[in-house]
Amino acid sequence: MAESGGTVGGRYALVERIGSGAMGVVWRARDELLDREVAVKQLRGPDLTSEEAEVAGARAMREARNAARLQHPNAVAVFDVVVENDRPWLVMEYLPSRSLAGLLAEQGRLSPAETARIGGQVAAALAAAHAAGIVHRDVKPSNVLIGHDGAVKLTDFGISRATGDGTLTDSGMITGTPAYLAPEVARGEQPGTASDVFSLGATLYAATEGQAPYGASDNSFGLLYRAAAGRIEPPTGSGELTGLLTRMLATDPETRPTAAQAVELLAKPPVEGKPHVEPVAKPSAERKRRRWLVPAVVAAVMLLVTGVAAAVFLLPELNLNLSRNVSTYPTPVPTPSYTTDQAVELVRSHYEALPENMEVAYENLATSYRQPFPEYQKFWSQYDDVRAGEFEAAQAHRTRFIVRVRVTFVQGPSEVSGLYQLVVEAGDGRLRIAASQPLT
Repeated sequence: MAESGGTVGGRYALVERIGSGAMGVVWRARDELLDREVAVKQLRGPDLTSEEAEVAGARAMREARNAARLQHPNAVAVFDVVVENDRPWLVMEYLPSRSLAGLLAEQGRLSPAETARIGGQVAAALAAAHAAGIVHRDVKPSNVLIGHDGAVKLTDFGISRATGDGTLTDSGMITGTPAYLAPEVARGEQPGTASDVFSLGATLYAATEGQAPYGASDNSFGLLYRAAAGRIEPPTGSGELTGLLTRMLATDPETRPTAAQAVELLAKPPVEGKPHVEPVAKPSAERKRRRWLVPAVVAAVMLLVTGVAAAVFLLPELNLNLSRNVSTYPTPVPTPSYTTDQAVELVRSHYEALPENMEVAYENLATSYRQPFPEYQKFWSQYDDVRAGEFEAAQAHRTRFIVRVRVTFVQGPSEVSGLYQLVVEAGDGRLRIAASQPLT
């Protein structure tokens, strides 16, 4: 573990530890070559395996690439990435600041006007990121920095997804913080620009309401369940921001404003007692085309039905044949529904099969979630036994479930256990495990 007084990369002298998160520890440091203060993020994980360390390093390089593409006054810039003791360190812009989370912890909540000021700058950073093909994936109060001069910057693009980044972001894991997750992400779908807007709305909701939109709770699984179901507490203290926050927190991603639209709406000075009213978006060319097609298609269908009716009336023998053949058409088979008990049983049997029956366990994984079997076999063969317990499950959709389980890995005389969150969904006529994520 690094200590103050040490040096990273031969030029960055660590001064003091200023923060930490799920992905690492942040230090205030001095760039001795350019004689300026910087922030240096040391990736967390002294207990990482070599494979995990390699993935973490690749993630750090990806963050640096993404940040290099994103040059915006409301986004914390990344200057450099160095490797020290086989671990990557990110060198970033240092902003003397406090996080929005810290500000809310002290004040409880902010006025709608101050919230709009902060939110507009964060939305501007997101709009620039989205224009560059970058999705942040973890917008929340602790990632919003407010400088001593009032400047606002969005930080920690550590789990951001750049378009075309490849398999590093295709693991199927749910990333982000449950209290600020968009419903579609909580259900296991890929994050997108609309989910960033939702998370921004949730962040601003927390600023004006004093708590996240899914309610105050330390139970991440319960929050994830509420997120997947889209169960939001209606805002009562957001004043003139109520209408805009409601739009940003819409369950349907397509009805949310874009980040660029949010910038314009948040920049409008609030009028006492009047909510923000979002202008009706002009229909796109595609929507216009669809609206034009609707009456045309209806007319065509009516003509077709009229023609068939005339033919049937004029040809009684044809009418007889049609009546006879209709009964031979197969009846559509409805998609089977499942229960939380079945989802739990799948997860239970999955871990019971490991490590002895890896072929059976492998078949429990959705095709999109499978790694090559030799790699899967290599990973699980290192353990002597695997135990699972403390199951909890919630239904996010008729055919999708979220299961939390404590898994214990036995390797010789040592045991390591942890909570894991799995997404179970229907596929190929049965339930399969589609994603997994450790819970911190």
